[in-house]
Amino acid sequence: MTVPVNDIVIRIGGESGEGIVTIGEVFVRIAAFSGLEVYTFRTFPAEILGGHVIFQARIADHPVLSQGDHINVLVALNQEGYDNHVEELQEGGVVIYDSAVVTPHRSGRHLQYPIPVSQLAAEINFARGSNLVMIGAMVQLMGLSLDQAEQVVRRRLGRYPDLLPKNLQSLTAGYRYAEGQFKERPSCYLVPPAGDSQERLVITGNHAIALGALAAGCRFYAGYPITPATDLMEFLASELPKVGGALVQAEDEIAAINMIIGASFAGMPSMTATSGPGLSLMIEAIGLASMTEVPIVVVDVQRAGPATGMPTKTSQG
Repeated sequence: MTVPVNDIVIRIGGESGEGIVTIGEVFVRIAAFSGLEVYTFRTFPAEILGGHVIFQARIADHPVLSQGDHINVLVALNQEGYDNHVEELQEGGVVIYDSAVVTPHRSGRHLQYPIPVSQLAAEINFARGSNLVMIGAMVQLMGLSLDQAEQVVRRRLGRYPDLLPKNLQSLTAGYRYAEGQFKERPSCYLVPPAGDSQERLVITGNHAIALGALAAGCRFYAGYPITPATDLMEFLASELPKVGGALVQAEDEIAAINMIIGASFAGMPSMTATSGPGLSLMIEAIGLASMTEVPIVVVDVQRAGPATGMPTKTSQG
């Protein structure tokens, strides 16, 4: 089966709290820095620490508008991450896995690339660098540049200057291991645009909404924390004061929407954000705003399903 080049879906599976999302976020930023387009999806387990989690990214050399129909590359950080997703991997696809904790099926359907991430991290006396080791191996196997990967790591992790040399060493260790161990290119890989490409902005949907609100003149936000809308409020908490705006964390959703009704009535462009349960609490106040013709913006960051939905396992539907 032909596996696409420059339009691939990568799924990373493992235990929550072990850096799965960090691996995904750093890798897609490397891809974006290389001039490629990215579209990501992730799950949030109900447990504070532990529980299975995935990070999925579709990466292409053209704008991507969906998460894709097939998985081309599976990165398994533990056995559960392998067992839960290998059957969804497209025939001829690639499995990159931590050889110390994953025992793959003996099958000719997929190409297998074992990476001894813990061992490589231990060799440089930096156990915390195992995720960077895996990122380095992914960068090499997927055809991306080590130099650009190092630049992204410097940007993302440079706020920890004492650890940055070890982080970069971990990244290089994973890259060099894959380079020396696997002589053949995987069946699917990425080819960044030639020459100097324009770096892509990597943001979440919540951040895009917040930036749009700021550009449209929103200067007051009131809200109450609720998954998966909370990071919209967190982002605006740092950005609104820069443009002369204000943010209030209200005691509940009812207070939040009444605050923005009052602010809008006084002439201040205002917004709140919530999800299913919070929106239900706001209904009466939405009716008030409608009857009095007070303009407000209410963002419903939707969960999968009605009412409380699935608040943490799948985030947005």
